[in-house]
Amino acid sequence: MDFEEEYKQNRTQMKRIKNDDTKMFVAFAGNIIVAIWCFIAYILSWNKGVLLVAALAAAASVTGFISVYKKNTALSLVSGVLLIAEIITMFSVGSFTILGFAEFAAFAWVAVRSFKNINMYRWLEQQEGFPYFEPKQKEYDNNRAQWETKNPYAQKMAERQKNASGSMEEL
Repeated sequence: MDFEEEYKQNRTQMKRIKNDDTKMFVAFAGNIIVAIWCFIAYILSWNKGVLLVAALAAAASVTGFISVYKKNTALSLVSGVLLIAEIITMFSVGSFTILGFAEFAAFAWVAVRSFKNINMYRWLEQQEGFPYFEPKQKEYDNNRAQWETKNPYAQKMAERQKNASGSMEEL
């Protein structure tokens, strides 16, 4: 497989990772909204279990945002644990409704996908051409390296021939 095909596959993987990251940011923003909603419910009911749900939701969202942004596996795992604790607390408090099921399904996907995306991103970082994977950039770099290895006199002669407006016969 030539490098252009490899770059194309890597570029496609990078776009998929960025697309998933955007979806995860939206999911964590939704969880922040749930945290705010639970905090308002706490203020209205003074139920400490609902406050715990709000705190866990906020903590899970913040660690999730940071893990997706910085591509940190440890924070991704911490976020997943906090999300599980949030859902268990929602269930024990009695506020586990259709929202809880939807949140469980969404964050199960987020936890698994986040971990896979971070591992794929780490692998892509090791590949040549990261982060853009442009074949033209590689060709430019190769030509530049060849140019640097030329004799300085040969470089000067090539520049003069390239910039010459014509031949001596015209004079």
